[in-house]
This record gives sequence, C-alpha cells and structure tokens, in this order.
Amino acid sequence: MSRKAEIQVGITVLVAMAILIFGVAWLKDYTVQRSRRIYRVSFPQGGGLSPSDEVHVNGMRKGEVKDMRLVGDHVEVDLQLAKEVPLTTESKVAIRNVGIMGERIIAVELSTRGREYRKDEIVPGIYEPGLGEMMGSLGGTVDAVSQLSTQLRKVAESLSGEGKLANTIQNFNSTSEELRLTVSENRAMLKSTLGNFAAASRTAKSLTADREAELRKTLDHFSSAAERLDHLSGRLDSLSSVLQRMSARVEGGQGTLGKLVQDDKLYVELNASVQSLKTLIDEIKKNPRKYLKMSIF
Repeated sequence: MSRKAEIQVGITVLVAMAILIFGVAWLKDYTVQRSRRIYRVSFPQGGGLSPSDEVHVNGMRKGEVKDMRLVGDHVEVDLQLAKEVPLTTESKVAIRNVGIMGERIIAVELSTRGREYRKDEIVPGIYEPGLGEMMGSLGGTVDAVSQLSTQLRKVAESLSGEGKLANTIQNFNSTSEELRLTVSENRAMLKSTLGNFAAASRTAKSLTADREAELRKTLDHFSSAAERLDHLSGRLDSLSSVLQRMSARVEGGQGTLGKLVQDDKLYVELNASVQSLKTLIDEIKKNPRKYLKMSIF
C-alpha cells in the first residue's frame, strides 16, 4: 500500500471517529433535552453560584444550572430540571449553602399546589445567606455589643464615681419603705372602703332583683309613652299643615274670613251696620212706644 493510500485511510478513520463522537454527543444532548425542561429563575444575587452546579428537589438531585446572566439589578439563572418535576407557583426556589466549604446549590422545595409555570414565565427565587456572610454580620453584631458594653461600663463608672447610683438605690429603698408604711397605716381604711363598696353592690343588686317586675313595667310605660308622643307629634305635624293651608287661603282672600281680611269695603259696611243697629237699639230704649205697640183684648 502506498503512502498516499495510508494517509487517505487515516484521514477517513479520523473523520469517521469525529462524526461518531459528534453524533453520540448530539444524541446524548438531544436525549437529555427531551427528558428535561428549562426554567428561568430570577435571584437578587448569585452568591457564588456557577453553571453546572447541582439542583436539588426536596433533597434529591434532579437537575443542574445551565446558564447564568446579569439582567439589570438581578441575576437570571436557567435551571435544567427533569420533566417529571413540575415546578408550580407554590414551590420555593432558593440559592442555598451546603457543606463547611460554602458550596452553593439551588434547592427546590416542591409543592403540588398551585399551577405549573409556563416556558415564558420567570420564576421568583430566594437568596439565602451563607455561613461566611452570617459570620460577617455576626462580627458586626459583636462589635456593636462590645461598644454597648463599653458605654455601659462608662456609665456605671460615672454613676459609681459621683455616688449617683448609690443615692438612686437609697432613694428607691426609701420610697418603697414609705409606700409600705402608707399601705400598712391605711389598710383598715382600704378594707373598710372595699367592704362599703361590696355592701353597696349587694344593695343595688337586691334592689334590682326585688323590683325587677316594677322596673320592667316602668320601662314598658316609658316605651308606650314614647309611642304616644310619636303619634302626637305626627298629629301636630298634620295640624300644622292644615293651619298653613288655612293661612295661605286667608292671605289669598279665599273664603269668608279671607274676604273679611282682604276686603276693606266689607269691613266698613259691616261696621256701619253694627253702628246703625246700635243706634236703633238706643232709640228703642228711649222711645219704646214708638216702635212697640201692645193691644189687650
């Protein structure tokens, strides 16, 4: 076999192996893609998470981190989960610290409640601080406690130096002793007052218990009187309406009273008739024979 033929055979074998490897990898990736689903999750920060990190669902590994990117002020992570894991709106997705070395995983607390996320939806995620971050914040807390302790020590030393703390305690003791003496001296009065209050309470109870029927009857009378007053108020309203209508008719000159009020001529004639009648009565009194004739059979 010539050298040229050997080179051609070698190249052919290499190309075939490359095609085989590429095909196996493609088929594997295609099989994986078909058996898994991608969810897009938004976290406030990545916290050391990186692609290919594990995704645990209720403690079991069911996927991995496919990709990460910074979008605005948050981090979006593509999770590749097995298709038998339906991520619902009631599920919790968190970046969690595992191990003493601070390894990061994505922990999913799966819940069957709620609806399943669609492909175009973004799942809200939670960032859980790790051990190092907690230790860092704890260090700040320790510093604050140390400063507070120093300030308290200074305050105690200042009070002790000037004698204010001892005076305050002594004043408190004196006040407490005076209060105790006051209570002791007035114990009989307090007891008597409480006894009088109890007796008054019993008297009131006995009065209400003995006259319960009378009180009930009195309340019924009050209720009946209130109903009558309500009825009387309605009748007074009706009478007021009638009087208003009569007043309007009189002012409008309607009826006899209205004509008397509105027509001055009628008033004058009526007054003249009264005067004439009065004059006639006076004449009859003065000269009765002129007007009265009596005959006896």
